[in-house]
Amino acid sequence: MTYNSLQYIAIGDSLTAGIGIPFLNSGFPEFYRKLSEHTLEKRIYLHKFGKSGATTGDILNMLDSPTVGRAIKCANIITITAGGNDLINAAKNLLRHNDKESVIHAMQQSQENYSKIIKKIQIIDKENPSILRLMNLYNPFPHIPVADEAIKTFNIAISRFAKQKNIKVADVYHVFSGKEKALLSKDGVHPNQEGYHQMALTFSKLGYAPLEY
Repeated sequence: MTYNSLQYIAIGDSLTAGIGIPFLNSGFPEFYRKLSEHTLEKRIYLHKFGKSGATTGDILNMLDSPTVGRAIKCANIITITAGGNDLINAAKNLLRHNDKESVIHAMQQSQENYSKIIKKIQIIDKENPSILRLMNLYNPFPHIPVADEAIKTFNIAISRFAKQKNIKVADVYHVFSGKEKALLSKDGVHPNQEGYHQMALTFSKLGYAPLEY
């Protein structure tokens, strides 16, 4: 596929919105666009649909928006960040009510929603399929064993999408593991600017096939 310029659509939660860094600073989508332009040597236009606090269910509903649908149809590159808020909401229930089952259930539901997100994008984008880049979850709660267990289960499920054509999954979990203090913002949940940069590098290392270099 040969294009003079490319359309990049970033869809997701606070990681796409750029929560955790000062307003107007580059977040993950902006870093990834720059890295992609450098690698592909093409102008890339970024269209960002990020909502702070969005769960996988919210992002699934976001795809029903005509504006988002039109953007997806024109996309060459799509990234999705989702699942983190499902975990955070469940972790809050765990801390308040010691409800371990809520964490397991939340991760199961988010896996189901993620599968529906992928299918819906593929239906919308069927005439001119884009490359789709997903990410697994890092763990901002390494001190909570059940959270790490749920995240690993979620990440195994997400990794299976990489078997599909034009889909790859960025392994952000291992990038952040053991480096939480260096890569997370003061809120202890969202990445700082270096964290977002490392996320973008991890996505970029997945390559861009079948887009021409």
